[in-house]
Amino acid sequence: MLTELAQRHGLKVQVVEIDETGWDFQVGHAVDADGTRWVLRVPRRREVGELVEVERRLLEHLRPRLPVAVPDWEICTPELIAYRRLAGRPLGPEDPKTLEYQWWREPTEVFFADLGAVIAELHRTRVDEVARLGVAVSGHRDLREEVRDHLVLAERMMEVPEKKVARWRSWIDDDGYWSGPADLRLVHADLHPGHALVDQSCRLAGVLDWTDAAVDDPALDFVAAHNAFGERGLSRLLSAYVSAGGTVRSGFVDHVRLLSELRFSVSLGVHAVETGQGGFLDIAQRRLLG
Repeated sequence: MLTELAQRHGLKVQVVEIDETGWDFQVGHAVDADGTRWVLRVPRRREVGELVEVERRLLEHLRPRLPVAVPDWEICTPELIAYRRLAGRPLGPEDPKTLEYQWWREPTEVFFADLGAVIAELHRTRVDEVARLGVAVSGHRDLREEVRDHLVLAERMMEVPEKKVARWRSWIDDDGYWSGPADLRLVHADLHPGHALVDQSCRLAGVLDWTDAAVDDPALDFVAAHNAFGERGLSRLLSAYVSAGGTVRSGFVDHVRLLSELRFSVSLGVHAVETGQGGFLDIAQRRLLG
C-alpha cells in the first residue's frame, strides 16, 4: 500500500520496513533504485494531515538555525510525507505494545550537551515569527487546564491513589509553577529517545517528528527526558540547557517532574480511552499504582 501511495506521488521506492510505533503517523522505510533510503509518513487521522503544511513551514524555518538535522520533506501532502532518511539511528524507540524504550546506545554527556543546546536554541526562537507560520500558540492557561481535565477524567476511569491526586491538585492550583504569557517558548513537545537520532558515538545528529511543536510551556521539552532518563538524566539535560543559554525559573524542576509523572500515567490513560487502545490503559494503571 505504501509503495503504491508513493508511486502516485512520483516516488518509485520499495518499502522494506513498516514502523507502527508512532501515535500520529504510520512510517515506512523504503529504498529507491539508486539505493537512497527514504522515510514515508502517512497520517493516521485527518486532523494530523491537516497540520502537515504548518509542520513543513516550521522545519524550513528551523533548518538553518538548529545545530542538528531535521527532515527535509520532498513530498508534502495531507496523505503522504516523504523525505530522504537522515543520518543516525533513534537512541531509543518505544515498543509499540509495552511503551518500553528499546535502547541502541547509552546516553552520554555529549548527548545531553547536544540536546540541551538544541532545546536552548528552540527556546530562543522568536514567538512572533513562528506564529506567522501558523504554529499553534497556547494561552498560558491551556496546559494547566488540560492536566486538570485529564486528572478529573482519570479519576472516573482508573484507580488513582489519593496521595497522588492530592499532590497533583496542589501543583495545579499553585500559580507559582505555571508559565505566564511572557514565559512561553517554541517547544518540540515530544523529545523522547525515539525522536533523537544519534551516531555511533552518541552525538545527537537529528531530531524527528515535529507534529506537536507549539508555542507553549518550556517544561514540555523536558518531560520525556525525565520519563526516559530519570532524575539524574533530567539534571544532566537541564545543566546542559543552562550552559547553552537556557534559563530555568524557580520551581521549574519540580514542575517538570510533576508534569512528567502525570502525562505518562494519567494523560496516557485518557489517550488510551479516547483512542480505544486498551493495552495503553493497562500500562497507565500499572504506572499509577507503581
